[in-house]
Amino acid sequence: MEKTETRNTLFNYFGEQALLKEMKTVFFCPYDVPESIFKSIRQWIKTLDPEKDCVVCGNSTGIERYTLRLLLRKKFSVILPLATVIPQCLEELNLGWRMTEQETMELLDEALAEHRILMVASTENMSVSTPTKRTILIRNYWMRWIGNRFVLACNGKGDYFKHLLWKREVEILDINEVKETEPTMTKELELELSVVCDNDYDYLLAI
Repeated sequence: MEKTETRNTLFNYFGEQALLKEMKTVFFCPYDVPESIFKSIRQWIKTLDPEKDCVVCGNSTGIERYTLRLLLRKKFSVILPLATVIPQCLEELNLGWRMTEQETMELLDEALAEHRILMVASTENMSVSTPTKRTILIRNYWMRWIGNRFVLACNGKGDYFKHLLWKREVEILDINEVKETEPTMTKELELELSVVCDNDYDYLLAI
């Protein structure tokens, strides 16, 4: 068995496997992000073509879910690598805390019907319903292995992505420094973010 076939047997697939043959742009994002990140992501997506670009994007963090929703709404082909088992009910997928089950199902059902989404999960995650450091690590290395182009939302703290994307050419979307903020979302900070994000309601879905 060839190396590629061996790796493929370590993962489960649900959706359009033909997307694996497309040129794939992998989107990564650290946990610590500047307030300008939402605008940077929207500007980047505007440079892509739904007819040509296939994006690999996870859904473990708020920023990933924000990006994933925008891609699905704009009719992009998407590969969704999960750090959990592939759920039997699609509404169990986390696309953001302000997304209702019906809204989640509509986005995913439409993408499945149009053959533009593939969900991937490690066979090691047979009973994992909540992402762990290990399952996220497995997911991230699969994303690195499968990608043709790599996009990093911003530089995070530490050298994690330097190691993960070693010897890969990487486009960084936002070079602004991360500002220290309180962990809770105050009304003042929410108002400040709304201005930074051009009053785009969708940024709230990532909080």
